[in-house]
Amino acid sequence: MSNEAQQIHHDESRSVRGVILSLLRDLGPTPRIELARKTGVSPTTITRTMVQLLDDEIVVEGDSISMSKLGRPATALSLKQDAYFVVGVQIGVGFVQLGIIDLLGRQHAGRSFEYDLTEPPDDVLRRVASEIDALVSSNGTDRRLVVGIGVAVPGPVDAAGRRMLLPINLHWRDVAVADALESALGLPVTVEHNVRSMALAETRFGRGRGKGSLAFVYLRTGLGAGLVVQGEPFSGGVHGAIELGHLQVADNGVKCVCGNSGCLETVISEKALRDVAESVGLDGADSPLTRLWEARDASLGAAAALDGIVLSLAKGLSALANLLNPEMILLGGALAAVPDGFLERVREETRTAVFPVLRPSLQIQLSSLGMDAGVLGGATVALDTYFYN
Repeated sequence: MSNEAQQIHHDESRSVRGVILSLLRDLGPTPRIELARKTGVSPTTITRTMVQLLDDEIVVEGDSISMSKLGRPATALSLKQDAYFVVGVQIGVGFVQLGIIDLLGRQHAGRSFEYDLTEPPDDVLRRVASEIDALVSSNGTDRRLVVGIGVAVPGPVDAAGRRMLLPINLHWRDVAVADALESALGLPVTVEHNVRSMALAETRFGRGRGKGSLAFVYLRTGLGAGLVVQGEPFSGGVHGAIELGHLQVADNGVKCVCGNSGCLETVISEKALRDVAESVGLDGADSPLTRLWEARDASLGAAAALDGIVLSLAKGLSALANLLNPEMILLGGALAAVPDGFLERVREETRTAVFPVLRPSLQIQLSSLGMDAGVLGGATVALDTYFYN
């Protein structure tokens, strides 16, 4: 079954409206007859649905498109991308980012703030609500056009998408994120694991478009992974989290915050990389991987450190590839700006460790979302929940 057929089959349980809107998001300007072909519903049903969407000014008619050399051109239909908005929020370890996002994933405004890790969760959430309110007001966005809020959090969430349960790098426990923000703002809120939401954002709006499965690996305070399969976030297991950073890569290694030793996160996290750079005499405050790469020919210590980092990261990525077999692995956060040579070394070492049958098809690329990936991730979950449903 093709990826397209799989997606249409999966969407049978959704409304015709939701399927049409999703197709217009993914395909761009599309005639009615093509929408009918891809959805498998009758042209009459398509027309009836489109009349409502046109009346609601969610869809607009545009230029004519020639479907073939024979027959008359058909009128293209497109999403009006600023018909509605969502607010995307990333709650990180000591920082919060938020932005107003339209129907096609474009950010119209954003802001951020830092918080002390000892600050109670309820106080941080009150600040989040206040910042959302101020952002919507200052940007001049009509509040009536904001359909919901999506919050990307650094840890597992409950099945209902309401609570953050047990993040490793943040001392929040079973926090009712959605309840707190809904009470303060009067808008619906959904909560998702941050890296899984980033994987979904890449699938909807980024480099992962058209892929049947995609894994997103995110480096910041820790190292996390998220998976999308057939266009939907993978939520298997108890909480659906893929704790790549806590894969053991070193015997008798450094003690990890999770309580074990030798975890991948003890080698590859922002703090670990800064410490390694400084240990070989480099300024590791900013872009430590780049500093190590630039110094590799002049410093044996930098070269050896790079070897260890590359091999550890390749061990983690190859485990991800061998166990879950995604079509593409995207590297995000602090990994999205690594030098080309470093990326190529990681690719080579990973492919060497991957099962031979999987090697030719595995793609490892840098994320297209930048450091705002969590904002777009939260927004994408909100769009899926409150608009493309």
